[in-house]
Amino acid sequence: MRRSKSKKKLKLKNWLIIIILSVILLLAFGYIFKRPIIYYSKILYHIIIPSEQYEAVASSNTKTNLYSKVQVPSGEVYGIDISRYQGVINWKVLSAFEFKYHKIDFMYIKATESTDWVDKRYKSNWKNAHKYGYIRGAYHFFDPDVDSKSQMNNFFSKVSLKKGDLPPMLDVEKESKITTSEYRKKVMECLQMMEVHYGMRPMLYTHQSFYDSYFAANEFSGYSLWISRLKQSKPKQKNWVIWQFSHHAVVPGIDEYVDFNVFNGSLNDFKILQKK
Repeated sequence: MRRSKSKKKLKLKNWLIIIILSVILLLAFGYIFKRPIIYYSKILYHIIIPSEQYEAVASSNTKTNLYSKVQVPSGEVYGIDISRYQGVINWKVLSAFEFKYHKIDFMYIKATESTDWVDKRYKSNWKNAHKYGYIRGAYHFFDPDVDSKSQMNNFFSKVSLKKGDLPPMLDVEKESKITTSEYRKKVMECLQMMEVHYGMRPMLYTHQSFYDSYFAANEFSGYSLWISRLKQSKPKQKNWVIWQFSHHAVVPGIDEYVDFNVFNGSLNDFKILQKK
């Protein structure tokens, strides 16, 4: 009798262990692959959704990306920015895709970070962006805690610009314990070195709080601003050129979420930015 009870307890204990381990593995799998799961779930949703319901959504909000429900502001020129975090891109699928009311015209590609880090997808992304007809630009992720010249040497060693390419961009969003004046000085040094090296005035990317803290000063007013503002209203800064309005666009050909951007002007205005 006791042996029978002990067997039942052991069996129950084993089942509890199996259930707990299964839940942990399931949660881990969901966390690791959450973006591809979300992406394909949305694609599946739009495959099985009744066509009349799909059209109803389209007619009720003519400026919505129906793949991700991202509110898309009006404009003529749209683009994305990519890095290794977007994984291996299916360029044929991506290049064939057009939104109902607009298409992807340009993309900025992460090249380097700090003094010695290089994005492992940069070389292939840079090559394929040109191959598939996108207007391309490269950017460096700024590290305020290291030397400006060493950072730019890292960027210069990897990025060569050709006719038709966009200005280099400095991505500034990393916090630091250095003083505000020192932070600004290092950013300005990088921007000036970029301009001298490429013969093009670079673009400064940052988000609203960083802009307010560091770049509202007049010394940066001469640089085109790419502002990240995750709100429906347009950026308030006078010198904004590109507005990043979403971090969660879902684009066929890319299994991860993508930052989505709109240019402040016409297609002819956009062409002025390109390297002559």
